[in-house]
Amino acid sequence: MNKKRKKASVNKSKENVEFCLGDAGPTKYKIMKAIAKKYSIYEATVWLNEPLEDLGGKTPAEFMLQGKLEEVAALMKKSDGELGL
Repeated sequence: MNKKRKKASVNKSKENVEFCLGDAGPTKYKIMKAIAKKYSIYEATVWLNEPLEDLGGKTPAEFMLQGKLEEVAALMKKSDGELGL
């Protein structure tokens, strides 16, 4: 079995610094970046706020606020391949 380890990363913005020590799973930043690559601003807003059957009738935004990033990342991968997550 091939286990590919994720590298450590640091992402900075004007106000925040987000770091990953590796294998921690997807971050909000990476999910939002993947959504921005796939959708326009309006389409991303609609997708994030639309209740989905795959999430039990909840929205991807609700799942992200609850810290359920793995589920949202899996949904993005399922909908359109890897998307860099």
